Amino acid sequence: MDNIGYVSVARQNSLKRELDSIAHNIANISTNGYRREGALFSEQVEGMENAEDEVSFATLSKRYIDLTPGELKTTGNPFDVSIDGPGFFRIELEEGQGLTRDGAFSLNGANQLITSTGARVLDESGAAITIPPEAEQIDIAIDGAIFADGAAVGKLAVVDVDPALLSRMGHNAFNVGEAELTKIPDATIRQYAIEGSNVSPVQELARLIEVQRTYELSKSVTDEDNDRIEQTIRTLSGS
Repeated sequence: MDNIGYVSVARQNSLKRELDSIAHNIANISTNGYRREGALFSEQVEGMENAEDEVSFATLSKRYIDLTPGELKTTGNPFDVSIDGPGFFRIELEEGQGLTRDGAFSLNGANQLITSTGARVLDESGAAITIPPEAEQIDIAIDGAIFADGAAVGKLAVVDVDPALLSRMGHNAFNVGEAELTKIPDATIRQYAIEGSNVSPVQELARLIEVQRTYELSKSVTDEDNDRIEQTIRTLSGS
């Protein structure tokens, strides 16, 4: 394969990965607290045998998480909460520490506060939050303190972490392993509201069309180069 082939294949592989990212975003337009995934491309320049020549490859260097807030939706559920500003709710994952922006909480069989995927929601000390089964009135203060019939039963932990350490787990949670979490002391919690996805359908569809067109153009360059090579071989072989 010559230089044109290498460059085209590298570009097509990167574009395919970007298409996967776009498809994942579009599939989660309605997922509570979902953070869209973006792609960053970089140029890799390689020197050739001739010192004056070089070849440039465009590759997808990394994916990143867009932390732009989603739209808040008001509900009538006292266990629906959202963070007005930066940060994540701290949750328990089998793989380690977990974070989420999905505040559509409920109770499990042990009356512990859990996420929509069943992960236990943790308080500031890292313990599960248990709601008394006989409680009739649940109030969650702006600072995350939880009250059951007026009695304090826990406080939601709102923390932040280096975005580079976020590893997506499922649709709306992140695994951060043993990374150091930073408490956000002035976080604002909204009860009776959940945050929607921050994916813009118009933006993702426009991005999808652009990537598809670029992929098709790159493929056409590869096809033309293959035709050129085949024609050269036929000419040299006299067939």
